[in-house]
Amino acid sequence: MQLNDQWRTSISSLAGTPPEESIPFSISKRGTLGWNISWLPALTLFISDVLAWPAIFIIFCELRTLLVGGPGEIVWQMLIIPSVVSAITLHVLGGYDRRTDMYSLAYMVEHLLGQGFSLMTSALFVYGIFTFGPTVQPSRLLFACAYAVFAIYSLAVRRWMAGVLNNHHSTKHFVMVADTQAGERFSRLYRSHRMRQELRIFSSIEEALPHLDENADGFIVGFNPSSLDTRAAQLLAYVHFRHIPVFTMESFHESNWRQVPVQSIEGWWAFAQDSALVRDSFYDHIKRLFDLVVATVVLFVLLPFLLMIAIVIRLESRGPALFRQTRIGRDGSPFTLYKFRSMRQGSESGSIYTAPQDPRVTRFGQFLRKTRLDELPQLWNVVLGDMSIIGPRAEWIKCVEQYDETIPFYGYRHLVRPGITGWAQVNYSYGASNGDAEEKLKYDLFYIRHYSMALDFAIILKTLHTVLFAKGR
Repeated sequence: MQLNDQWRTSISSLAGTPPEESIPFSISKRGTLGWNISWLPALTLFISDVLAWPAIFIIFCELRTLLVGGPGEIVWQMLIIPSVVSAITLHVLGGYDRRTDMYSLAYMVEHLLGQGFSLMTSALFVYGIFTFGPTVQPSRLLFACAYAVFAIYSLAVRRWMAGVLNNHHSTKHFVMVADTQAGERFSRLYRSHRMRQELRIFSSIEEALPHLDENADGFIVGFNPSSLDTRAAQLLAYVHFRHIPVFTMESFHESNWRQVPVQSIEGWWAFAQDSALVRDSFYDHIKRLFDLVVATVVLFVLLPFLLMIAIVIRLESRGPALFRQTRIGRDGSPFTLYKFRSMRQGSESGSIYTAPQDPRVTRFGQFLRKTRLDELPQLWNVVLGDMSIIGPRAEWIKCVEQYDETIPFYGYRHLVRPGITGWAQVNYSYGASNGDAEEKLKYDLFYIRHYSMALDFAIILKTLHTVLFAKGR
């Protein structure tokens, strides 16, 4: 019997009476205050941030008064604006999301980079836009020092919260109903993401239901939800509104791993309401203007630096400094992409993938790839309108032809302009196989579904982390 038939049979045996009576056990609604409440960690961190900045700044002002005299008049802008800017930045970075790994080095770097951006933005507002009259304000050095302490404090609180939540989730579990093949595939993926909760997979609803207790963090439907009948949906709604969230495969991937499972979506995915944002959105026009202005300014400012890179490339190996290749852009249109050449001339006749320590890559080319500096000439593609600063990677036409035949819905990534950096590039390592291309497509589809200024800002900060720590390849 197929899984869906098993599901319908088990539902039929439980249906016909109210859900509270048909389920052979009691799911108590989680009314007690605890870390199982999804919004409580975010609220705790937000209150901590909002209260910490005024407290830290006032303490610094008092210390300066004791040591060298009055720091100047403390106006409301200095207490409110930094808290608001910091909260917005941390929200974009996932600093209030309990699923973010706040213990990781990557998050620590992104947190501090984000707080550096918040410091500059807050200082612009406080000392520039909202400076009126003869009021003597505290020194900029005092403001910066207090903000540095606040950045460290906010990071420390998040690391503490991460430890608390890790301990909490280590006693929890997810319950999944799926057939053997789908369950094994999902289990391997689940382990690769190092989730704290135990995963319990069952082939029938009767086996799964008793495990939906107070320690269950969610129920995962491992088959096509469109096959559910009204009675099954009623039972799932009952479970869901007892604070045990019910996930489809797609919603679990998006919620926990920020990706869209290619094998679990259907052809109508691109017509979903959220995906319509990339078809005709005001932000798309704003983003194009931003791309044009930023690319033009950066090219002008970095022109001497770009010329120096070109000279070093020419001195190290024979051939032109720039590498040109036909790539696929928005709507599947081909265009000529420009990069700094990082391989010896004629290397494109070899494998389409670059291996670690690939002998075709020059010594200076290795540095360019690790720091992503080889991508800088693509700013000219941005000016021309072929690319955006942020978007899916522009792939070689030969790769696209190969992936289109083997990877479902690969063409959906061409709904937006390709980018110099993107969600897949900052979340997944260099692709060297069809499997890697499929994994990166999951992130590209997530980017298309959640196409927004907030996501682009998060990508920029993650890209800075990649460049500073030479994590490219």
